[in-house]
Amino acid sequence: RLFELGINYDQYYDLLINDQETKEKELFYNFVTTNKTEFFREPSIFLWIRDNILPPLREKIVSGKKKKIRFWSAGCSSGEEAYSLSFETHAMAGMLSHEKEPYRILATDINTQAIVSAYKGIYSHELVKNLPQSVLNKFFVPVPSNDGRSKLFVIKDFIKNLIQFRVLNFLDEHYPIATQFDIILCRNVLYYFKEEVRKVVFEKMLGYLNPGGYLILSGTETGYRTRAAEKIRPNIFRKTN
Repeated sequence: RLFELGINYDQYYDLLINDQETKEKELFYNFVTTNKTEFFREPSIFLWIRDNILPPLREKIVSGKKKKIRFWSAGCSSGEEAYSLSFETHAMAGMLSHEKEPYRILATDINTQAIVSAYKGIYSHELVKNLPQSVLNKFFVPVPSNDGRSKLFVIKDFIKNLIQFRVLNFLDEHYPIATQFDIILCRNVLYYFKEEVRKVVFEKMLGYLNPGGYLILSGTETGYRTRAAEKIRPNIFRKTN
């Protein structure tokens, strides 16, 4: 970006600080954020959600103790995590046909290019090749690519319509979110922050959980401590009140 603009680091810093319209900041965030992701990344986490979280939530819906289930994919990148969570939840939701939209997912990222890609829900064969054929058949529509030599796979609307994709910066003082969640997935994000910032964002996310809700980090993000939640696995927290 510096080469494109023909300026040095100090000049670019001044440009960012004085960027009133935030257009350059948006480009900057897109350049420096990491967008590594994949469908069902860290499969053991999704298996744990399937076995330990979804059945009790379904039971609460069936018994009338709960009317809706809400999830947040925080740092969703190009959408694979949010869609994977939706695939897992769909089987449970399918048994709740008497409820209108029993679950919805908020998916956020600071990278605007990633959010646009996630919203479109179009993936190459390379990105979906490890998914079971049953998942491809149920949740994707294969379409020819522009060059006609390969296939693309598009998320079906009945899944896409249950996910809201939005741009969000974890370092903002206030998040424009009015929902309380049953699951927050925030994986491979916090360790990019300084320790003091990491603690603030971590505690802020716990504040968006329903009592009994879960904050799930990646398998490598351990060592966190908090009085607001019970640590049930090294990277999974359950809000106590």
